[in-house]
Amino acid sequence: MGTKPNFDNLPNFRQAGGKGIMTQHGQRVRDGLLYRSSRTDFLTEEEKAHFQHLGIKSIIDLRRKSEYERADGDKVLDDMYVPCVVKHGKVSKLKPSLRWGGGALRKRKPGRKDSDATDAPPGKRYLVNMFTMDLIWYIFSQVNFFIRYLTLILVLIDWLFGCQLFVRFFTWAVLNRQTLAQQYVTLLVYTKSAVAEILRLIIEGGNVPVLIHCAHGKDRTGLIVAVILGCLEVDDETIAQDYAKSHEGLASIRERVLEETVYRYGFSKESTKAEAETMREVLRELRRRYGSISEYLVSAGFTLEEQKKLRDLFLQPADSDEEGD
Repeated sequence: MGTKPNFDNLPNFRQAGGKGIMTQHGQRVRDGLLYRSSRTDFLTEEEKAHFQHLGIKSIIDLRRKSEYERADGDKVLDDMYVPCVVKHGKVSKLKPSLRWGGGALRKRKPGRKDSDATDAPPGKRYLVNMFTMDLIWYIFSQVNFFIRYLTLILVLIDWLFGCQLFVRFFTWAVLNRQTLAQQYVTLLVYTKSAVAEILRLIIEGGNVPVLIHCAHGKDRTGLIVAVILGCLEVDDETIAQDYAKSHEGLASIRERVLEETVYRYGFSKESTKAEAETMREVLRELRRRYGSISEYLVSAGFTLEEQKKLRDLFLQPADSDEEGD
């Protein structure tokens, strides 16, 4: 694959785990199959050409449909990866009139088609919402009934005026009272259906190499990548250090990260950090609750047979002579 391209407008881009990583049993993880980054919306036409050379066949975008549609940027990769919504195992294309964000729906240029960027069949951008109803109800249940009733007024105000009062209230009342590691564990425990759905997309034929991203490529992306590497039986320290690379990876957009998390939704500034110990704590807690990453995935509905398919996809056979790039 050669030298990693330098994408000025795709912060936090890297191969997940790094190149040449090994499992705890001495198997090599294949290079060039699993990438991670912040959102791809700001890539330029020139950068799109470099991106195409990576051979990425699909993008798993961990944002909500509305989050994707409202995001700024030209979304130039939508010529190569058709945006689709994944829900309950079903994949449906976004309607063309809804496929352009930036705060307003953007019209296509005359004559432009999804496959204009390449002669190859277009891939897919799979939008998978990590904020499941199980997670929402859990957060909602952490305050008493009277407070829940009052917060319905906030929903109405948000709907009428486009505010974020409801989210900001529960961020203050529930999430900010947890450490970042605790927030991550909560997310993994109450979004199991989405985790299983994401991994099934990866093991489907034709979706690898794959890029996984959310808004900044740290939180939702960091957890999914950690679970994948954990399933491959990569050691915890490698996983934790890969997560911590987001600190440097997001340095160029630090103010944007603050704007989109702290100022907009009321998260604490601690939540914008990416420290290795945070991921170590998450992995320890998953093992305490479930016994192993594998058993966590079984509890999510991602079977042992499916986990074997994931390992077969990403791991070189023990007797392989394959060399990394």
